[in-house]
Amino acid sequence: MTTFQPFTQKLNVRMALVVALIGIFLSVAGSIVVFSLALKKQEALSYRLVNQLAASAARTAAIAVYVEDEELASEITSGLVLNDLVGNVRINTTYSVLATSLSSEPSTTPIVRMLYHPFISNEKMGELELYPDAAFIRELALQEAKGSALQILLVSFFITLAIAGTLQYTLSGPLVKLKNAFENVDPSSPDKLEKINIDYARQDELGFLIEQINGLIRAVRSNFLAERKLRVHTEKLEQQLRLLFDKASVGIALISTKKGILIENPKFNSIVGSNFSIKDFIEMFDDAETVASVITSLKSSTDIKPVSLDLSYQSAGERRWVHCLFAAVSDQRVVLRDEDDVLFEVIVNDITERKEREAEVRYQAQHDALTGLYNRLGGEVRFQYLLDDTETNNVKVFMMIDLDRFKPINDTYGHDAGDLVLTEVSQRIKLLFNDPSDVCCRWGGDEFVVGFKRPYLPHSSLSTLCNTLLHSIEEPIMIAHDTSVTLSASIGVVVAEDASKSLDYWLAKADESMYQVKSHGRANYDIV
Repeated sequence: MTTFQPFTQKLNVRMALVVALIGIFLSVAGSIVVFSLALKKQEALSYRLVNQLAASAARTAAIAVYVEDEELASEITSGLVLNDLVGNVRINTTYSVLATSLSSEPSTTPIVRMLYHPFISNEKMGELELYPDAAFIRELALQEAKGSALQILLVSFFITLAIAGTLQYTLSGPLVKLKNAFENVDPSSPDKLEKINIDYARQDELGFLIEQINGLIRAVRSNFLAERKLRVHTEKLEQQLRLLFDKASVGIALISTKKGILIENPKFNSIVGSNFSIKDFIEMFDDAETVASVITSLKSSTDIKPVSLDLSYQSAGERRWVHCLFAAVSDQRVVLRDEDDVLFEVIVNDITERKEREAEVRYQAQHDALTGLYNRLGGEVRFQYLLDDTETNNVKVFMMIDLDRFKPINDTYGHDAGDLVLTEVSQRIKLLFNDPSDVCCRWGGDEFVVGFKRPYLPHSSLSTLCNTLLHSIEEPIMIAHDTSVTLSASIGVVVAEDASKSLDYWLAKADESMYQVKSHGRANYDIV
């Protein structure tokens, strides 16, 4: 993707500008230094040449002074003045000026050479004064210095061009190509990504960079294709999981302790309902206290193991049962929540039919199929509950009831008639002992056991109760539309006054009491 970029922000332009500025700076600085050095050098050279002229003319001037030849001295001064470097010349004797080109007193400092006797080397005879043409020397030095500075400028310019060209060829150009190639890379379509090719074969840092960029492009493309494949697979799994969630045979819900039910599947709605607050969810169960306790434990620690409960609730006037699994959800938050807000998962499975089957199985296991009373197994369990009662005011009584002359009825009228008699006797016993805590049990055959408790039961009231039971059993029983039979019973009664004695002990005492009645003529009762 191409974007507008100011001209001065381009790297190659900036590099060219930097190289140009550095070149200009170095050229100017070098030119100034060269100019200064050349100026000094040329001036020094000019003055040295003047000194050399003075030295070369000194011997001739000494002869002119020796012979005091003014004409010769004038020729010497005229000859020296002909040199552009010399402004004026003067030849002095010890006492006077022998020859001069000066029209007035010069302002420059002369170069003075002592003139000695031609034959006596240490005898001074006069002086040769050369006045350099300072303006000419200065102008000459400036021209020379300017030329040197210009040469430096030209050399620096060509060096700068060479450096800029080299940088353009070796770095800026490939970088611009890399940038232009990279602009064609579209991250929004990684499946179309191709490696960058700018025909750069050198194995340097830029080559390494291009290689690494191409490696990244390959990795991005590979990762994109893998991620897209994974995303398709994930979406498919999500659809499958959503279908599984929606069609699950158990109810599943995510519940917040602050906001109530957040997510639930249709099965959960059909079992529990929808739009529940956490309070409504707890109170819908018959054992709301236990549910509240479980949720409180989940709030206090998310490390607690899942809790499984069988819970009942009322729905449309019916008692329904569900198996609930409560489990805290780990803190992988999709949305922000309050710190005291805890998410937990609830899985509910309607087990009403199972509970009913279990209840039926339990009922059948503990009840006599013919009479509907407890059988011996169920009776023993209920008798033990009765015996374990801790209320001190209750009087606990066990009755062993055996029907008299029942076998002749079976033999005479058949087992169906006997079954009818047993069923009717059971109903009469149940009618008399119908308190919720009363236990009526068919002990086996024609034997029955009754256990009950009363807050207060004097002996006379217990006797009246036994007589009432005897008279009820002795009432005629219709076994056909025109046939009835009568029978009696022998009843052994024991009052369980010692709580430390076992159930077997009291039942054995009742059984002994019942056999005492049978041995004394039957159709009676005996209270121990």
